[in-house]
Amino acid sequence: MKISYPLRDTNGKAFCSLDEVMRLIDGEAHGTWLLGANGLWHGGIHISDISNPFSALNPDAINTGEPVPLQFMADGTIVAYRLNHDYLTAPYCGQQLRYSSSFVLVKSLCKPDPQKEKSWLEFYSLYMHLAPVADYPKSPCYKVRDGHSGIRLRQYKSGQNGLPDGEPDKGEAGTYSAPAKTKKSLKAGDRFVSSRTGRFYVAKNGKATLTTFGLVRLLQENIPGHEQYWVTLDPELMEQDGEMQALMPGWMQRAKQKGAFDSVALTGETEEWKVSAGTPVGFMGCMESPGEGSHLVDKEWFVHLEVLSTDPNMPGFLSNPEKVKGDKRSVLVPKGKTLFTRQDTPGQPVFTATSARLSAQCLLPRESATPVTDEAQKGWYKVSGSGWLPQGDVEEVGQYDLLKLGFQALEESSGGDVMNSAHESWIPQAFGAISRTAEQGAGYQYGLVPPFYRDLIAEMDSNQDGKVTAEEIRQALAVRDPLVKNVVNRLVVKHHSEWCRGRSTGRWEGFYKDLDVLEVKYCEKWQADLEWMSQVPPFDKDEAVWHFHPVVFLDELKMKAKWFDIEKFISIYKIQHPVKFGFYDRGVKIKIPDLNSASESSLRKLLLEMREQYYKYFDEFNARYVAYMLATLRIESYKYEERHFFAPTSEKVSYVQAEIDYGSGPTAANRMRAIKNHNTEMGDGYKYRGRGLVQLTWKINYEKFKILTGEDLVKLPDSASTLPVAVKIMMMGMRDGKFRSGHALEKYLGGSNSDYFNARLIINGYVHGKPDKADEFEDFSKLFEAIIHESF
Repeated sequence: MKISYPLRDTNGKAFCSLDEVMRLIDGEAHGTWLLGANGLWHGGIHISDISNPFSALNPDAINTGEPVPLQFMADGTIVAYRLNHDYLTAPYCGQQLRYSSSFVLVKSLCKPDPQKEKSWLEFYSLYMHLAPVADYPKSPCYKVRDGHSGIRLRQYKSGQNGLPDGEPDKGEAGTYSAPAKTKKSLKAGDRFVSSRTGRFYVAKNGKATLTTFGLVRLLQENIPGHEQYWVTLDPELMEQDGEMQALMPGWMQRAKQKGAFDSVALTGETEEWKVSAGTPVGFMGCMESPGEGSHLVDKEWFVHLEVLSTDPNMPGFLSNPEKVKGDKRSVLVPKGKTLFTRQDTPGQPVFTATSARLSAQCLLPRESATPVTDEAQKGWYKVSGSGWLPQGDVEEVGQYDLLKLGFQALEESSGGDVMNSAHESWIPQAFGAISRTAEQGAGYQYGLVPPFYRDLIAEMDSNQDGKVTAEEIRQALAVRDPLVKNVVNRLVVKHHSEWCRGRSTGRWEGFYKDLDVLEVKYCEKWQADLEWMSQVPPFDKDEAVWHFHPVVFLDELKMKAKWFDIEKFISIYKIQHPVKFGFYDRGVKIKIPDLNSASESSLRKLLLEMREQYYKYFDEFNARYVAYMLATLRIESYKYEERHFFAPTSEKVSYVQAEIDYGSGPTAANRMRAIKNHNTEMGDGYKYRGRGLVQLTWKINYEKFKILTGEDLVKLPDSASTLPVAVKIMMMGMRDGKFRSGHALEKYLGGSNSDYFNARLIINGYVHGKPDKADEFEDFSKLFEAIIHESF
């Protein structure tokens, strides 16, 4: 089953790690997991326009970027939804406050092993407070005129928007050249919707003409596709054909066509309501509520997310009763084991016992534990900076061994008033879990954790006389300490939902009794408008249901991002390095010495960093992309004096020589070229010499990649030689054609393309009628591609 994070970054790219997403979610001021800011039960999380500004259709925001919709977290089928045509309102102090009750509920079935039904879990994903229909702007539709066909679609890349409106035509064809053509084309009658226009220069018969393009999505049965393209809006080729709300996701377009608004609709779970993880679910709605402090009204954009289950297989599912392993592995390391150090010797590594012992239990991803074998074929795992343990001292944990991965099932037993949320039976159990885990830790920051939580438990277990307040408990559970978050985010709690039957259940009377009288009418209507469970089986029984942290839980079910076995890759490469990857001498490959330990270490660090960053810039794994990158690094990232491969380098040139080669001063040999590339000050030649993995050179390129990467390369050019920044520069530059305009990975190696020879043009131009060193790059790229495939 495919799993995706609910949000993307501001450039519309998928986040590649749980930590990146959780940093944003943990920064939310409201809507915390398990207990909200009001001290009441909160079985989900919030994502707001503070952490994710481009997912709010907020006309008041200073937001010039491309809107980025929230997305479905899991493959499944929509079983119920409610669609507001416009915002609902409720009275407060003479005003009508707006809010959205739009939601969509998706049913999914996790089947770790299709043959073992006891390993399955049925669950639901809830997306509440989505923007209503009226929030979505209308965009013009077009169709290709009769008699015309073969109109090529052009690539769209975020930020590539053409000459700004109002800017005069200065003939800047190089800066605003038309995006590269794709292999897809339009024929007569094809329809599309345009979200914006852009002006680009199109070269024809040696002349560049400024032409208006539309940023479009193709329409199929009046539903926009996911991919965006640029296409000409030449009136001789295109005619307008109505308008539509292009940003509205496909499921919502279908719901809108059904014509039922502001009421719960059941879909019957038919084929048309299937959705895929990663496709748009919609944008955040605006929520107005009675304010706090000096503010009469609070106003924010956010969405509420939950993952729920009524499956009777819970909590047995957490114990992995069918022993399904999955494709991700973790290493569970017990406290107190003797640590070993590793020495690299010719052949296999040797491990020697030390006097040190592991001071705390830990759980590591198997990949980060760098598993290797010694000469006796015994497995070893790296569990700390320089500490290793033999395979017999650790336990490999499968993807679905959720209990061992820290997930715990707790149950609310009282079912009483919501005002007792912070004193329910599952709370002491949660604190006990935190205390036990904290006692495993060795760091000073955990030293006070066990007594702190034990004291809270003791006070709650006595007479609940007010010594522990709801806010103190909420703060304790929401604390940002990594250990506490790790435990709390893995709690799975069976609890009555806030969306079921509302005030009629009797569980809210304590809430309304303590409520400011001015807020009662607002809260009554708000709660009635948002209730949905009483109309949606199997939630209509007013029974407690299982609640999971929407992001942390689904991340464990997520398939591992495709990547090859790094250690296997290195072992194969080491054998091939001296001969197959030898130096080219006037077209002839010559043998070189074996790969030394420093180069092997650099290769390992490089591959780990590439794996860490790859899915930030590419949606799918492409072995040819990675092979081409490695071929480039093998040739360009070589410190010949130390025979050191695969590490970022800085060009070995003196200050004096750099001023001759790259400067614009009195000694400059290429003064006009230097000025054209923004090396205008004394010292710029040396300051902006070649660095990194692909030898970034000239100030103009440091300026360009400062904007692209967000790293201040102009002020701190040496940062281009640090591995994380060097990999970022390489991947962004190759993906977007930023080293040489128009020359990107997709052009030569995308789809079914495998043109390694001309792919060299991504970095360097022609030398003697062919791409610079193209034969070498093609040879090494093919060799690396073969090793990658062999290493899966």
